[in-house]
Amino acid sequence: MIKLLLLMECHQSTNRKNTINRLWKNYSNPLLSNDAKVSSPCKYKSLCVEYLKSLNWNEALFDRRFNRCYCSNCYPDSWNNTLVEAGSLYVIPRHWCRFGLQVDKIRSDVDHIWHDWIVTYHGTSAEAAHSIVAYRQFLIPGDKCIDGEKIAIHPGHIKEQYHIYTSPTIAYSSIPCYCPSKQFRSKITNNLYNARIVIQCRQKPGTFQVQQETIEAGNKRICPIIPNSQVEIFTTFRASIVPYGLLIHLTEIS
Repeated sequence: MIKLLLLMECHQSTNRKNTINRLWKNYSNPLLSNDAKVSSPCKYKSLCVEYLKSLNWNEALFDRRFNRCYCSNCYPDSWNNTLVEAGSLYVIPRHWCRFGLQVDKIRSDVDHIWHDWIVTYHGTSAEAAHSIVAYRQFLIPGDKCIDGEKIAIHPGHIKEQYHIYTSPTIAYSSIPCYCPSKQFRSKITNNLYNARIVIQCRQKPGTFQVQQETIEAGNKRICPIIPNSQVEIFTTFRASIVPYGLLIHLTEIS
């Protein structure tokens, strides 16, 4: 009888330990907290899903648990405009819709990317985004996308400087020179839209530099939160950036 009670207590203790470990794992994963709360379905998200499906990307690249819509209905105006991760401020991507990407668990555990790495955005074309997500490697000028197109240095940037550019605000990463739009006609609404893609990333501190905007904005404020002097991040370390979300924005063409 005593032996049986000891076995039962041991089993209950193990169950409690497993439960605590599971809860802690969920709590310590920022994808399950902060800006990653599950949102209810909406019309805007349905349109973004339709556009994403039109790109014909492999579904294995995505993790639906971390999809999140930031339209005004799903993410009200009264909610935070910014969040802090790894001690660094970033701006919430309002009016965009995020589709979670698969992230290598070993990589995330070894590098502690959910705790120690900051959140940034990388604007790019749909073709370049596909290459980045499929091969899990960011592209620098001179690299070729899946479709064979070569990545070029953006106008205004120093020639022969092969950097990857990101930003703590999507207002900068989604500027046309970084984030070209592509026309898309919805079968749901039969309307025509300009579609843009930005990749949400985790980026390792100490591997990049911060500088002012390089698009000749002058005195025009790009983001109401992040000053023009701090909107651009650049690095040459490909492995220091991990994509974890694909953000889509649709603007109806009248």
